[in-house]
Amino acid sequence: MDKLKQYIVLTVLGSIVVLAAGWFLLVSPKRSEAAELRAQAETQQGANAQLRTQLTVLKAQAKDLPKQQAKLAAVAAKIPDNPALPALIRALVTASTSAGVELISVTPGAPTAGAPAAAAAPVAPPAGAAAPAPGAAAAAAPVGVAGQLATIPLSLNVAGGYFQIQTLLANLENLPRSMRVTTFSLAPGANPLKKQTSSSAEDGRTLTTTITGQVFMAANRPPATPVIVPGQAVVGTNTGPIAPVAPAKK
Repeated sequence: MDKLKQYIVLTVLGSIVVLAAGWFLLVSPKRSEAAELRAQAETQQGANAQLRTQLTVLKAQAKDLPKQQAKLAAVAAKIPDNPALPALIRALVTASTSAGVELISVTPGAPTAGAPAAAAAPVAPPAGAAAPAPGAAAAAAPVGVAGQLATIPLSLNVAGGYFQIQTLLANLENLPRSMRVTTFSLAPGANPLKKQTSSSAEDGRTLTTTITGQVFMAANRPPATPVIVPGQAVVGTNTGPIAPVAPAKK
């Protein structure tokens, strides 16, 4: 009877040992692995939620993308990537004809690099460091750097009445090419392209005007891709070879 009890006790103890070993060797590692997987799943779900939010924002922005591209194309048309003088001269002729003045001559200059942005206040170098060369930070980038804004000086000589010249100045503000008028001067004088009579040469109603200004270009900028927006026209850039254009005659 005692041996039977000992056998039962040993069997129970052996079973407990086997169960404990199985718990520590099999079940417990799997529970730890499952807990890690649950934590990773929760982290991934949070990341997926953030990605879904970003995707929703991008989809909303994509709906407005064609309009924004059309605006960029319109700006690119006003500031082309080359001088585009033929298109500019045609626009000036149209503006002059619409104002009722005679465009006598157009004199463009060579493109020059635009003024660089204002530099930040200088910071003293640390002890032992070499100071930068004077004026090194203020050097302007040369024309030809991709995206460099350049200016083209422009001089116009026109002849017409005071109010017609005033209309021309208003037309210059609405050119398809971005233009800035810097100075203009008025003086009585006959139109050199018209035959003058004794009565019209001395009436003083005709003014000769010199208008100076600037047009702009973005050197080496890739041309804007035309974008079709529902309800709007296709917008592109004006490009073409530079060729001399004879002044208009009446």
